[in-house]
Amino acid sequence: MKIVFILCDTFREENVGAVARAVKTMGMHALYLVRPLCDHLGKRARATAHGSADILEKARLFDSLEEVRDETPLLIGSAAKKRNVREDRHPVEQLPGILRDKTGLVEKAGIVFGGEESGLANRDLDLCDLLTTIPMHRPYPSLNLAQAVMVYAAHLSQLTLDLAEKKQPNPTDNELRIVREKALQVLEDVGIPPDHIIHRRIMERLMLMGHDDMHLFHSFCKFYLKKYHGRVK
Repeated sequence: MKIVFILCDTFREENVGAVARAVKTMGMHALYLVRPLCDHLGKRARATAHGSADILEKARLFDSLEEVRDETPLLIGSAAKKRNVREDRHPVEQLPGILRDKTGLVEKAGIVFGGEESGLANRDLDLCDLLTTIPMHRPYPSLNLAQAVMVYAAHLSQLTLDLAEKKQPNPTDNELRIVREKALQVLEDVGIPPDHIIHRRIMERLMLMGHDDMHLFHSFCKFYLKKYHGRVK
């Protein structure tokens, strides 16, 4: 599984550079920038990257998170503030376990961070499959962007170490994406619209399923699609 760190609307070069340094230090190498408001290859970014300029130079730029969504089966948002968009926010320490359960189901997972001032915009939150947060004793002063990424990277480093030590099966046919599409078909058939809270909650809980439960749901969908749509794929 490839883990990608995704920064949306970042406007400080120093933060981008510090994020690159945190990502590389913890054994990960992929950085995506969505609607960046600064030069990620600028002098201040390179200075704070300190030995991680290669991460900056290989960073991919996107005009919207929708573009990232098209090629990233699992998007996990980070949110410090409680939002009404989701009711569940999973502590960052649970994230390695959540991703470990997806081994063999998904080839890439993206961890999404919002801008320095207000965090992830609602339009981007809506595109995330799950929300996570860093538990804090007090909401202010809050962690800055680079510090938050470092906390996530440190927790996820245990996962990258595990995967480096064990030979894992390669995901086939992007199974998580296929399961999501089948679930959307079932919800459409029973008349639950995408903007309904039940729709959002069901899709969120689906993304929390482990390997065995995901395969069980996959099998159910095959029977469902054969009975009601005359197909199995």
